[in-house]
Amino acid sequence: MWAISAGNALFMLFFTFFWLNQPYTFGDEAFLIKWSSLTKKSLFGFDPKPDPEDVLFVNVSKNKTTIDAQNEFGDISPYHRKVITDRQQLAEFFNLINQYESDVRFVVCDVLLEDATEYDALLAQEFAKLDHKLLGVSHLTKKGNYIRPVVHMPYAPATYAATLGLFLKFPLMLNDSLKTIPLVMYERLNDVQYQKTGSFFRFKRRLSLPAPIVDFKVRSSDFRIGTELSDANFAVYEMGTILEMHKDNILGTEEMAAFFKNKIIMIGDFEADMHNTPFGKMPGLLLIYNAYLTLVARQNLISVGWICFMLLAFTIISYRIFSDVKVEKPVWLVKMFRSKFGQLILNSLDELAILMIITLLSYFLFNIHINILIFLIYLKIIDFLWNRTGLHKSKSAALEEAVTSTN
Repeated sequence: MWAISAGNALFMLFFTFFWLNQPYTFGDEAFLIKWSSLTKKSLFGFDPKPDPEDVLFVNVSKNKTTIDAQNEFGDISPYHRKVITDRQQLAEFFNLINQYESDVRFVVCDVLLEDATEYDALLAQEFAKLDHKLLGVSHLTKKGNYIRPVVHMPYAPATYAATLGLFLKFPLMLNDSLKTIPLVMYERLNDVQYQKTGSFFRFKRRLSLPAPIVDFKVRSSDFRIGTELSDANFAVYEMGTILEMHKDNILGTEEMAAFFKNKIIMIGDFEADMHNTPFGKMPGLLLIYNAYLTLVARQNLISVGWICFMLLAFTIISYRIFSDVKVEKPVWLVKMFRSKFGQLILNSLDELAILMIITLLSYFLFNIHINILIFLIYLKIIDFLWNRTGLHKSKSAALEEAVTSTN
């Protein structure tokens, strides 16, 4: 019986890995992820933070302009306007960054440059000076259209699949070939390569999830909007304010160099580009940074400890089914579920509770969630088939015969 249980556990482990490979989650999984994340970080305080001095967040929400847009016939018309990030001001800011290029660690420009403007050539010149230290964003639409920046620059897609309108996972690859922006960031900053061998993804021979659930290490509540460049906490700085301080010589060359030194500069819109997460609305730039931090913390890697834990847990829950172990329910609970549907719910409570404990332990110990609804359905089907074939009765008869022979 233990051998049968172990075989079923092995199948469940493979199915778990298959499901974790998907770029999306189900609604029940999203609910559990949300509240377990809140419990772990907010209630128990398991919430380590990266060094605020490693990153510089720059907000471009107030640096906007308008350009001619398409009308309903698909023609560019001066009577239709589109709001975009001001390319001239963006070029000025990158010119400032390039003056301290040797001090800058990396630059992420989360501005979708999909429309051409008269300042694109100037912006492309500034982009070229950063070379491999720069990464822009592209976008893959639901229809499969790949929107690339019109300005020449290194870029990667910043696209994810939401569950119930909630951001939980950031795929490392799209269509098995397009590396997304957090992955490209991690590869360039850590000199590693993400490889796909058959159906498996690896980092330096370590098995990796292709779409890890993001651990929100930096959240909106960790920020203070301000303009004091000496602040040591997480902060968002306005691009226009930094440019003004440079032009007015408020900061000297050495102070400005220290401001950019060893920083990952994250440039994006902190007001218009907002996304729903378990911790409230967050700007898209913060989703990218948290996905990158998840890779830095190696929370995308599958450990031997997690595999052993899941095999043990699945073996135990399988043994309960194949051995027909029943837990006596309180009388008041039985009376509440008298209908056939109620009996089905009542008989599922044991497995549901165990699966919840398994996924919570998996998350708290290894930062990996499993989908309990999928496995609950699977276990009830196995239970039904096991009882339908009468194998559980054969096992019971064999035990009785063995006891009689002994006596």
